[in-house]
Order: sequence, then structure tokens, then C-alpha cells
Amino acid sequence: MVSTFSNLCNDILIELFSYFNVHEIFYSFCILIPYLPTLLKKGHTQLHVRSNNSYFIRWILPHINLTQVISLNVPTRPCNPSIFKFTNLRSLVLHDVDDPLLLFEKSSDWPPYQLEHLSLHIRNSDIRNKSSNIGTRVLEHAFQLRRLKHFEFHESKSSLRMVELFDELNFPSTFHSSSIERLIISIYCHWLTLQSILSYLPHLVQFEFHSSFSCSQNLSPELHFPYVRKLNLQIDSLQTNILNGIFRNAPKLRYCKLDCSVCSFQQDHIQLLQSKTWLHLINTYTSRLKTLDIDMKFRSDDISEMMIEIVKEDLKSLNFEISSCLDNDYYYWKMSGVFNKK
Repeated sequence: MVSTFSNLCNDILIELFSYFNVHEIFYSFCILIPYLPTLLKKGHTQLHVRSNNSYFIRWILPHINLTQVISLNVPTRPCNPSIFKFTNLRSLVLHDVDDPLLLFEKSSDWPPYQLEHLSLHIRNSDIRNKSSNIGTRVLEHAFQLRRLKHFEFHESKSSLRMVELFDELNFPSTFHSSSIERLIISIYCHWLTLQSILSYLPHLVQFEFHSSFSCSQNLSPELHFPYVRKLNLQIDSLQTNILNGIFRNAPKLRYCKLDCSVCSFQQDHIQLLQSKTWLHLINTYTSRLKTLDIDMKFRSDDISEMMIEIVKEDLKSLNFEISSCLDNDYYYWKMSGVFNKK
């Protein structure tokens, strides 16, 4: 006996659909199941939209209930239909956003009450001699979304001007902290702004940050990560005292990835080439750390080849290695490896 889709009960089909996004569902099953749109609506199937291409607009959009769409990832703009019609979203990912503050203008159904995941790639308008703190304003609005757990904030590749985060965050007196647990920021951020961001995130358990700081900048006070378990930092011109402070203030850290260039104007950065320095930081401050993933760059003219030969053998105890690299006619020493604590 040959079984077909017509032999399967609706509950099984609806469960099967949960493993596909809406495009895959229509591509794969619209011919096999002629009553597919009706089944999706009556089964209250939760839908995931991954594109707003012409196929979606012409063949899918007329046959679905927008309130059943719980995740929306739009890789291109403009979004058609308007994202404001997707009022039951739990996850929203948008690229090339020109005016992100419009996303936070409140109405009876917007922003979606159930929204837990938000990822924005924003563009900065090209207005000469006019500073824009739109990034900081976006953070202030996002932090006030009551159910938001995961927030990603990026600069669009098509941005006309660099997006910066400067100034401290400013909230109404009734706001005390955000519910965000996972935060990813790849936008240039000033030190005091970063301090302000972290001060409103008492529930933060995962933090990924890509930025750079000036070696001459006074970076104080220290960063605090009291509940962070996973930390991923990509920083240019990292100061050794900042690195020490990160370990001192992250007692629950389990995983740490450092992809950094080290500030060359500090003599104590040589200590980072010694295994005892890392073991001291781990054993003293982050006893729960299981994995340390390192990719650090040092100026070649700051460290002699003789010194490199001395530290190579020592670093093997951490599973680190050091080598000479060339990037855009610039030579540097690269220390990399993954240390797994036993």
C-alpha cells in the first residue's frame, strides 16, 4: 500500500510544517496539498518569513494570515507589505534600515508585544556637519521593549556615514533595567556609552562587541559583567588594564573569545605573551571559565624575534602559538589558539 499526503492527518502535516519557513512550505507542498492555504490557517501554523521577493508577494502573501507570522527576516528593502502589519512577531531581522526610530513609534498593535528577538542593520543619513546620535536613541527604545531577550545592532554595509554610539543612555524615571539577556553590537561605541549600556543590563548572559578605542583615551571606570557566561570581544587597540578588568569583573564567565589588536604604547603588553599571566587571570578571577579562544595581534617592531622564540615554547602549555603575519604591507605578530580548561 502506497501512502500519500492525503493519507496523513492534519496534525502530522502541521507538525511537519514547523520545520520549514513559509517559502519552503509553499515551494515543497503547494502542489502536493491543494488545500495548503486553508490547512495553514485552520491549523494556526506559526510561520517564518525569510524573504520579501516577488514570489512571496505574488504567490504566498495572498494566502496566509499575517498574524500567524512569528518571525520576519527581510534581507532587502523596502519591505512589502509594511512590517507594521506583522503584529504577532517574536523575531524581527531588518537590513538597510534608513529611519530605525520609526520602528518604535507605538500604536495599538506595535511594537509587537511578544517580540523577543530584534536585529537591526541601520544606515546613517549623509548630512554634512551634522552629528547623529540615532544609534543611542535606538538603544534607548529597544531596551524598553518589555519582552526583548536578544538584541543585535549593526551598521549596514550600505550606510553613507559611520554609525556611532555616543552619549550616555537617557531613560524616563520609571525605567530601571532591560530584560535583554543576549546583546551583539558591531557599531563604533564610545567608552562611556558602553558603560551606560551595561549598567542597564542586569540579566545579560551573552555579550558580543566589535569596536575600537584610542590608546590615549582614559578608559575608566572598568566594565562589569556580573552574570555574563559567554563573552566575544573584537577590539582594536585593546589596553592591557582593560583586559585585566574584564577578567576581574566577570566571575561567572564560561566562554571567552578575544579577537583583538593590542595597544602598542603600553609596555606591559609583553606580559600577555606569558602563560602565567593568563593562568593567573583565569584561576584568580574566572574559575568557572572552560574555554578561552585567542586571536591577538602585536606590532612586530615592539617585540623582537628573540623574545618570540623564548615565549613560543611557554605558550604551548595553553595550546597557543605565535607567528609572523602580513596584512596590507603591515607586519605583526599573531598569537592564536584555544585553551580548554580541564
